[in-house]
This record gives sequence, C-alpha cells and structure tokens, in this order.
Amino acid sequence: MSYLSDTIDAHKSVFTQAHGMVQRILHAMPAARTPVRQRACAPDRIAFHTALHENNLPCPRVAALFNCAGRALDGVRSLHGAADARRYLSDTAVYPLQFVPLCGDAGAQAFSAISYERSSDAAVLGNGALIALADLVQLLERPCARGYLLRELTAPHRHGGLRVSVAMSVHGPHILRAAWALAGMDADIPVPLWKATSRIFLAGAALFPNLETQHWDIALCARGPLALGMSTAEPQAA
Repeated sequence: MSYLSDTIDAHKSVFTQAHGMVQRILHAMPAARTPVRQRACAPDRIAFHTALHENNLPCPRVAALFNCAGRALDGVRSLHGAADARRYLSDTAVYPLQFVPLCGDAGAQAFSAISYERSSDAAVLGNGALIALADLVQLLERPCARGYLLRELTAPHRHGGLRVSVAMSVHGPHILRAAWALAGMDADIPVPLWKATSRIFLAGAALFPNLETQHWDIALCARGPLALGMSTAEPQAA
C-alpha cells in the first residue's frame, strides 16, 4: 500500500513538472529587450558657461542675455523684449559682440557685430554689412534660437582656433583628434599652446561624464585659450 501510494505520488510529481514546463513554454513572457541607448545632449549655453565659471575654466565673458525664459548668469544683465534690447545695443561701449543662440540644435546661427553707427541707427556686422538695429533685434527674437547670449567677440587666431574631439571612458576623458578650426591644412599646434588648451577641454569634459563623445571649440586670444562651446554632434568640416 505504501509502495503504490509512493508510485502514484511520483507520477503526480512528474505530471505536475511536465504540465508546469508546457505552461511556461506556451505562455512564456517575451525576453526583456535591451533598452535603446538615447544619445545624450550637450548642455545649453547657460549651463555650459555656469559649469565652466564655477570650475574656474576660462571662457568668453557674457555681457547680456536676451529672452532666456527666466534663466540667469551671475552678474550678467538680462534683456527682456525688443525695447530693452534696442536700448542696450544702441550703446557703442558694449561692442564688439557675438550673438550666440542658447541652443545650438534648433537651426539658429551665431553671428557678430563689431560696432554701432548712431547716425544710421545700425550695427556693423562681422562681415562688414550694416543692419538696422530694429532688424538685428528681430533676428534675436526668432523662436528657433530659444534666447541668445551676448558675449565678448574674441580676436581670432590666424588658424581660427582649435576644434578638439574628446571621448569619455571609465578612466576619464581622452583625446580623439584635434585640428585648427579654419586652417584648411595640417598645421602643427605649438606645444606650449597645446598644453594650455588641453588643460581646459580635458577638465571641462570631465564635468559632463555622461556625454561619451564631446567636440570642443577653443578660441585662441591674447590672454590665452578660451572655451567657446561644446557639442555632441559631429562638427562640420571647415
């Protein structure tokens, strides 16, 4: 009686296991998919300047912000609306300026103005063309820019500054490539200049460890190299 009972229990156990296995096969849940990794975005210009300023990394001085939706930089004037911008830009002392869109991924372009002509109420653009101050303000109001930084216009090096690509790893940032921004040729970068510049973009890259590949633009000025910006998009060929 005990033997028969044990045999029946054994058969029940085998049946239960087989039934459970079939049910798991028929009703198996799909395997969890590996999440698609989203490309991280570079910080906007205000976040970029804030991070560099807080870590004593040199970058151009920001003179004013225009239509930056309540954002602010310490010690920087905020311009609200066209009338405020016109008053500011009619002051000859604020020039030369570079106008940099807050976000570089929306189609708005940076441009510069080197002076203001009071007699014609117009600004002289970096290419020498005149633009009425009212038209200049209209450029700043384009929604695709999402606001503008008005910052000092740095004097360009004869090769136009440096463009450096940096990759992040578990061991920190390392350099992928570096080239003159506008040279159009393979010119050697002087070692003292390279040492001063590399300190900036390597320390700066470490501030954004989640951005695996970073492309840095460095201006070369009389007072030394300045970090102009950083992007995660592959830079266009000069």
